[in-house]
Amino acid sequence: MEMSLFELRGLPTSSPTTESAASILLVDDDPDFRGMVRIAFQRAGYTVHEAENGNAALAVMERHAVDLVVTDIIMPEADGYEIILRLKAQQSRPPLIAVTGGSVRLRMELPGMARLLGAEAAFEKPVDLKALLAEVGRLLAARKDSDREGGAAR
Repeated sequence: MEMSLFELRGLPTSSPTTESAASILLVDDDPDFRGMVRIAFQRAGYTVHEAENGNAALAVMERHAVDLVVTDIIMPEADGYEIILRLKAQQSRPPLIAVTGGSVRLRMELPGMARLLGAEAAFEKPVDLKALLAEVGRLLAARKDSDREGGAAR
């Protein structure tokens, strides 16, 4: 955890980009992980909603529009796979990033399974915060470009 906290201190604060106004749903049953990632996202200028499991995440998404979801895979109640599958069924859904801190043997299988089910990216814990922020920015920019192209075609 110390290495991650060190990385957090070195992260830049928000820059005035259009992606910075995006809303992210962060789903993880570990409050320390959520807190660390929330701070990184907020410093990057994102609005962050949090949920401790899949059921709570689905409830948050009923109340708030989110531009991207970052979800743990292994959680009590509804897990990250359930979130991915539920969102995949929607016509217009936010991009998904899966994270896992599963056992060493499972780590190789869980991220691949998340991608197969529909997650755009997957990371293993401990998460490289700079790489996670870069992927968030890339996915949000791609979504914005896609929305712009879709709006122009209408």
